[in-house]
Amino acid sequence: MGAPLSPAEAVLFRTGPNNITVLFEATGGFDPARALRGIQMLVQAAERFQSPLISGLRPRFGAAGPVDLASHVAVLNDPAADTAQVMMNAARKLRFDPLRPLWRIVLVNPEGGGWSGVVLHFDHAIADGTRIARLLVTRIRPGAAEVTSIDGLPVITFADLRAQADPRLDPAPTGLCRLPFDGLSRAVPEATGHGDALARLGRRMLDQFDDFAGASARRKDHTAVARIEALRNPDGGLGNHAQMQHLDLSKPSVSGESALFRPRRTPLVEQVRMGAARLVPALLLRRMVQAEFSHPGIVMTIVPVARKLPPVFGLPLNATHPAAPALGRPLLSITAARTGGGFDTSITAHGPDGTAIPGLSERVAAAMVEAVQ
Repeated sequence: MGAPLSPAEAVLFRTGPNNITVLFEATGGFDPARALRGIQMLVQAAERFQSPLISGLRPRFGAAGPVDLASHVAVLNDPAADTAQVMMNAARKLRFDPLRPLWRIVLVNPEGGGWSGVVLHFDHAIADGTRIARLLVTRIRPGAAEVTSIDGLPVITFADLRAQADPRLDPAPTGLCRLPFDGLSRAVPEATGHGDALARLGRRMLDQFDDFAGASARRKDHTAVARIEALRNPDGGLGNHAQMQHLDLSKPSVSGESALFRPRRTPLVEQVRMGAARLVPALLLRRMVQAEFSHPGIVMTIVPVARKLPPVFGLPLNATHPAAPALGRPLLSITAARTGGGFDTSITAHGPDGTAIPGLSERVAAAMVEAVQ
């Protein structure tokens, strides 16, 4: 039997499905055999990708075992998958086989003919985005001659992919954009750093769009940010090491960005709270978590990837598009991958009552791009 989940991981798993989706966009076509070798390297390096998750009052990982790649990896050849945004909105809904390790990968249009890249989709209980990013950047680097035959992989269409949606998942559509650091600095000169500028630009969008008019200024100013407590793991393994902290955007930026954060709970209180969550029925716990993440105006996660975009799964990368789990219904959910000289950003927007407004996420993303030009 594998290791038990930490209290935070148990909450993520019991209130799920809570999935992380990342799109690695290739600059053109790519070698799927080399990408599959990279996937093999990921599975070999991360025991959690070899272990199913076992539910219960104390959920835990099952024993690690051989992984049938054909049950987790597919090749999608279809020009209907023509943009990153189309792929993201479909991939975020993918379901898992509960008897297998909870991850999926899709190799999309490796020969070109549409959007090309690799989709990585996994349960948040396995890892946080920062751990995965560090693992991929530092250890998953298949050489040009390192290949694994893709002959046994299923080949699917975009319609097949959409048919594999989890009926429990209905996230609002996501808008994607690239926000360069120099543009953010010009657009938000009062910010103390890039993350601060991103949050304040998001706050500006809440006033710019009438769709958010029904929300109070207090809610718009309230931003919850995933802060990584430690970047080092003694065993180098995966895990979840982020804690939500709260930022009041009604206050001006000051030197030392963390001065704006107000911790809502001491570490001891947080430990007691997470331990007590094990005793709450899963349905009630999910409602509590959804309510907590719906309260802020903005929920923001920043994943540091690399100063220069390295090849991932052997792909020459054009962009990395991340999307955090659809926890709650805040006005804006912002997930950003810090790569090169900017943020590859996903935006998910809701109205003040939590409804998904058609086209709103895309309009906010476009307005943010315009603001930093």
